[in-house]
Amino acid sequence: MTRQSGAMLMGLLMVLVGGNWSEASCLAQESNIERRLKGEPKPAEPAPEPEPAPSGDRKAVPRPRTPSPPRKKPVPATEPAPLPAAPPVEAPPKPLDILVTVNVPQADILIGEKVVGVARRDQPLKLQLLPGVVRISATSENYLPFSQEVEIIPETKRLEIALDYDVGALFARYENPRTTNLVTAEEWEALVETANRHIEAGDLRIEYRALGLLGQGQLALRVGDTASALPRLLEATRLVPASSIANYALGLAYLSANQPAEAATAFQRAIAANPVLPMAHYGLGLALLRRGQSREAIASLERAEALGYAPPELPLQLARALVAQRSYGAAIERLRPLMLSPSVEVLVTLGDAYAGQKKTDAAREAYETAMQRNPSSPLPHARLGEMLFRAKKYKEARPYLQQAVELDPDGQQVNTTELRTLLQKAAGRKK
Repeated sequence: MTRQSGAMLMGLLMVLVGGNWSEASCLAQESNIERRLKGEPKPAEPAPEPEPAPSGDRKAVPRPRTPSPPRKKPVPATEPAPLPAAPPVEAPPKPLDILVTVNVPQADILIGEKVVGVARRDQPLKLQLLPGVVRISATSENYLPFSQEVEIIPETKRLEIALDYDVGALFARYENPRTTNLVTAEEWEALVETANRHIEAGDLRIEYRALGLLGQGQLALRVGDTASALPRLLEATRLVPASSIANYALGLAYLSANQPAEAATAFQRAIAANPVLPMAHYGLGLALLRRGQSREAIASLERAEALGYAPPELPLQLARALVAQRSYGAAIERLRPLMLSPSVEVLVTLGDAYAGQKKTDAAREAYETAMQRNPSSPLPHARLGEMLFRAKKYKEARPYLQQAVELDPDGQQVNTTELRTLLQKAAGRKK
């Protein structure tokens, strides 16, 4: 009861406060309140009037139907798309085992600017190199440096490096009077190898052909094979006529073959190509001396000496030329430095100088000392026999002359024809 009274008071209060409500609204509100107080139900709302049915002669016009919105198809729940897979990490390339071979006794091997080891002709260098392009270099004494870019691939197993011999340096040492005798057979072999390798590769330049022939000729001369040296050196000078070294070597071959006239021509060509080549002047002096041109020989030998070429035989050759010019005192002076350990040739030349001065005893002592040094040499026997014959000591001369002829019947070192003539003359003399 109390709750209902409170509701009624609230309704009255609302009426008093809201004076702008309409009268109908107030009545309706009042009826509702009364019904609620009396406990009566709320009257039902009137039903809506039905729409009139369509007449038979007219078709019913269907009412437009508002299309219902399309049903959204349920989207099945999907798992989140997987992230793209990371690209596979490539394994770093593995280094390849490479053998590096060289054609020289030994060479320093460089990759880029770094020395990585030493390769030898009989012992290749083992390296591990990554695939790709690398620059490989090699250096060796007396050879031209080698440098080349090469591509390393899995099929690469060996790198062959061929260095060219430094021909310019070889010729410079050979032409230098202080180092000419230091040039070895191995260096001439290296020259031949370099020339042949270029020729086999198809390089037919005449320079390589000439170099090969020159090296072969020099090697033949070193072992005394003049028959092999001459044709090779002749062909070399034909290919390169202005080569001082080739002409000089040809002159040596002619001297070895005892052809002094041809030797002199070859040496003169060498001098024309290089006027300060001291060995060519020395060779020319020897050739002229053998031809009996002692005055010209002295000039050539002294020119060689002035240019710095002073082999041990130079004083002896000058002394021989001086004896031929009857400059006996000058000849003896030239021989003095050699008297500490004189050879047979030095003792014979000294005997010739004393004989020219009419110092028979000193000359005989020199000749006999030479015989003691080498009893098989025909030269001291011949010289002593000739001196005794000129002194009209025919009986003493005969055994020496006879011994010289027996020691050299073919006349390789002495003039056996002249010695036999002296023997015949001495046999008819009683003294």
